Amino acid sequence: MTAPVAAAQDYVRVRIGSLQVGIASSSVRQALARPAGVLPVPGATGALAGVFSHQGQVIPLIDLRPWLRMAADTPCAYVLLLATDGILAGLAVDAVSSAQKIHPEHIEQVYHDDEPDHFFRYVARSAGDDELLNLLEPQRLMLRAQAWTRTAGIQAGGDVPPDLARTGASISLALFELAGRVLALPSTLVAEVLPCPPMDTVFGWNGPLAGVAGWRGRQVYVLNGAVFSGALPALPAPPPLLAVLERDGLCLGLRIDKTLAVRDIACSELLHATDGPCSHPLVAATITAESGPPQLLLDDAALLALCPQTSRDTREQVQTLAQDRRSSDAYIVCDAGEELALPMAAIVTILPLPADMQAPSPDDPAAPPGSVTWQGRTLPLIALGPQGAPTARIVVIEHAARPVGLLVRNLVTLVPAYAATKTSFSQFGGQAQTMITLDSAQGKTSYRVWQPEELAGITSPAH
Repeated sequence: MTAPVAAAQDYVRVRIGSLQVGIASSSVRQALARPAGVLPVPGATGALAGVFSHQGQVIPLIDLRPWLRMAADTPCAYVLLLATDGILAGLAVDAVSSAQKIHPEHIEQVYHDDEPDHFFRYVARSAGDDELLNLLEPQRLMLRAQAWTRTAGIQAGGDVPPDLARTGASISLALFELAGRVLALPSTLVAEVLPCPPMDTVFGWNGPLAGVAGWRGRQVYVLNGAVFSGALPALPAPPPLLAVLERDGLCLGLRIDKTLAVRDIACSELLHATDGPCSHPLVAATITAESGPPQLLLDDAALLALCPQTSRDTREQVQTLAQDRRSSDAYIVCDAGEELALPMAAIVTILPLPADMQAPSPDDPAAPPGSVTWQGRTLPLIALGPQGAPTARIVVIEHAARPVGLLVRNLVTLVPAYAATKTSFSQFGGQAQTMITLDSAQGKTSYRVWQPEELAGITSPAH
């Protein structure tokens, strides 16, 4: 049975300076001629060009040209009004060209860094055309826009008709308890609350994410409770429940202690500020409680911006992606103090330790590397494992047109081609890594793939 083909999405095509940009139409509210009354903001940072008034609201104006190192001598002719997760901002553009549909298979990620200042990580190509369209990620831009406006002491306009706020309109919020505090989120964002399932932390998650859990055939990236440091007390123990947050294909998990209620809260009760709890990047506003500390309305746009782009995949796309990730390479897994997968394509042979082996010196960094005579020539030796790890075998690989011997303790297993899924990722602030994962009756087992390029960084000696 053929998997369903993902539907094409609507994008608005605009030009910023010389850059052709596509923006998901679901995030575009309106295209305007540049307002005449744009006011500069003292102390503005980032790409914040000023503010303007629209339908009774103060809207921040974002001009990305200086941010992209483009000339910005003359004002842009148009403003695109963007809205994500209830927040409004104006994006200065030079031209609004057209609307077009783009199929997911025509979208490619070309920048894999998770730095929040990178708004153009994807490009799209038209069918039968080599022209590339830079795709702006509105959620990432709006998150940074919120930081810029808060630094300037401005409260961004909300994507709510102003007459609703004046008439005491309310919004439906789901209330949770975490670390003794009450947290609130739009109830439409909460897909399900369930006992926290087992999390896969084999990849060494750190930073904003604690791991990944399975939910209804999908991957849910689970937040690290440390992201609320400064707004919540330290968590004494892992919370027992998982609130699954879902919007526009993004799926994020928030661990909580208990659910409290779903209530309609009047917009007038939401207190926005730039200090106190609201100074935390994940807190949008506070709600005055009858007793105890104020309740915290979490910034759902900021939360979802922490979610990797891959979580947008539908169930069918995830299954297809898993098939596509089957590694066509074979590996030998070696025990070198940690279990590492070595690509078989790089392996020349595997030898027992010979009697004439000169081991690398454990005490003198200036000493030459260890060596052994192999096939009539000197084979340099490198210890893969940590200092002091015992070794019993030499894995000879070809690197930079010469053989190198890798000292390991033992061989663990052979992984045939197409037997494991391969995943490449970049930890927050860290280098890119590749893992292979095997399925077995005992569960999943993952190994880090060691690449010959790592030789330049290996300094661990052997005994």
